[in-house]
Amino acid sequence: MNELVAGGGSYMLPALFGIAVVFFCVVVFISMRSAVRANDQIALLEALLKEQKRQTHALNQLIELSSEPKLDELEEALDDVVVEENGHLNFTAER
Repeated sequence: MNELVAGGGSYMLPALFGIAVVFFCVVVFISMRSAVRANDQIALLEALLKEQKRQTHALNQLIELSSEPKLDELEEALDDVVVEENGHLNFTAER
């Protein structure tokens, strides 16, 4: 009877070691999976940043192009300005 009870304890250490190895593998798998997700999110954020910089550059170019005064607008503005002899500017109202 003692041999049956004592013989069962010899499998306890390898079984605990096997359970510890499986638990360690599960923990490593979960942590690696979260690290891969974080890397994917970082890559997506970097791609968004590049796209945002490109769009900002394009928007700045559009603003520069649209803000340049045209010659017709300048000539119309100069027609409305009348300079008197005393050096003061007078503006005529549009009708």
